[in-house]
Amino acid sequence: MRPVLLFLAFLTPLVAEPKRIELEFPGLQERVEVVFPDNYDASRTWPAIFYYPGTGEGPDTRLIRHHTGDRDWFVIGMDYVQRGRFTFTRETVADELQIVRSVRQHLSTKYKLDPKRCYLAGFSKGGWISGILLQADRSFAGAAILGAGHRDTISDKPARFPKTTSVFIGVGRLDGNYPFGLRAITWYRGLGASTTFETWHDLGHAFPQASSPALTQWLALRAKPNAKHQADATAWAKKRLEEIDAIPDPVNRWVALRDAESAPYARYLPADIKTRLRAKRTTLEKTATVAIEAKVLAAHRKLLVTEIGEPDRATYAKLAASYYQIHQANPGTRQGEIALADQKRINELLERSTEQDKIRKKLPEPTPPDQSNTPPTPKAPENRPRIPGNPLIR
Repeated sequence: MRPVLLFLAFLTPLVAEPKRIELEFPGLQERVEVVFPDNYDASRTWPAIFYYPGTGEGPDTRLIRHHTGDRDWFVIGMDYVQRGRFTFTRETVADELQIVRSVRQHLSTKYKLDPKRCYLAGFSKGGWISGILLQADRSFAGAAILGAGHRDTISDKPARFPKTTSVFIGVGRLDGNYPFGLRAITWYRGLGASTTFETWHDLGHAFPQASSPALTQWLALRAKPNAKHQADATAWAKKRLEEIDAIPDPVNRWVALRDAESAPYARYLPADIKTRLRAKRTTLEKTATVAIEAKVLAAHRKLLVTEIGEPDRATYAKLAASYYQIHQANPGTRQGEIALADQKRINELLERSTEQDKIRKKLPEPTPPDQSNTPPTPKAPENRPRIPGNPLIR
């Protein structure tokens, strides 16, 4: 599939924008937007990230560029062959793959894009698509699955990913897709990919208004995998520790410390800073308020482990009751309120599942599964081995 080059703009002293091109492909309603890194040099190859938007949105590069700072990456805003809700079939996956492979081939041939360092990314529908396409084509280096997770497997016996594959999952704690995000960590990790998970606290189905710190770090590490990142990681940690110390509420401070310990840069920190982070967290956990939160979180985690194992409807109902018990037994706690949100989320899934069952009885055939902004309904259990690994235990 040969693209049509439509537009090329170069930086001038009056325009603080990197250069970009737009590519037109048969089957796409809108043009693919390609933004070059502002430090682009044709003497070397460059990584790329292909970003898929949510349902009803067109090609966009702004979210990823905000996290790359317009440096080091080609950022490509993709459009869909199948607009609206995505129907997961072999044909629809092949259609989307044909386009993204064509874009990759064109840019690698003409503009020194590195075909071995191409990543997929997207929010909501785009996040689901990114995971599906990564499953279908293991030549992609990884994916950033945002506001989504893992549900559909394209093979009954999925092969292991190359050891260099890296997957980032970011999702709101109050998003109906949260357990599917946890399931994605378990699934990809179980097949050999390295994984990073960021919880967007207090958010539902939305991307953080400011930014995702972990995504910024993940992209920086992917852009320069052979560089020494200790200096950047140390500078980040020192600043972050100052910010955390200024948080007045001890529970919020504890949550922030836990996030810092699991951030992508954490592995590059010197031992003394890792010790400081751990010591601050454990000290807080000895206080009465935080100790209660930690205890409730441990009980909550056990329920989440059951939920991400794809339980049947009866088990979902028991989980909803158990979440509500946590809420009732721990009034006024952060984790108790989150448990109440989990109970409501499961009840909504069960209600929608019941409604869909009534509709299916009137249809000659069951409707095919789809992915969209709406969280998927519970599926019946499958008699297949579960992928080992627990994303909830550090």
